[in-house]
Amino acid sequence: MTIRPLENKDIDKVISIWVDSFSSIYDQEKCLSNVSDPNSITLVAEKDNEIIGVASLYLIQKLTRKMGLIEDVAVNENYRGNGTGKLLVESLTKLAFQNNCDKAVLNTSEKNVPFYEKMGFKRNELQLILRND
Repeated sequence: MTIRPLENKDIDKVISIWVDSFSSIYDQEKCLSNVSDPNSITLVAEKDNEIIGVASLYLIQKLTRKMGLIEDVAVNENYRGNGTGKLLVESLTKLAFQNNCDKAVLNTSEKNVPFYEKMGFKRNELQLILRND
C-alpha cells in the first residue's frame, strides 16, 4: 500500500469512497480546487493501482497559532481493518506538525473514538454544530 497526495485523476474514486462513507453531497469542482490549495492536503491510500482510502488535513492559521484539522477519513469497506485509516491519519498528523501546527484535531462519531485513541488522540472539549440545511 502506498500513501500519496491526491491527484486530479483520483477525484471520481475519492468522491465515491466519501459518498459510500458519509454523504452524497460532494462537489467535484471543489474537490479539484483542493488539489492546488496550499492549506489543504488530501492523501490517498493506493493498493494495486486502486484508491482504497482517503483523508484530508486543513491547515488553519489562527491569531496566535496554527492548527491542523483532519477531516473526511474514509476507507473502502472492502479494505477496512487492515491499517489503511491508521496510516492515513498518522501521515496527516506528521504533516500537521511538519507544517508548524501546535495541534492536530478531528471530529468523529462515538463508535470511532477507540480507533483514534489508539493513535494517541484524546477527548477534549465538546463540539456543537449548526448545519446550513
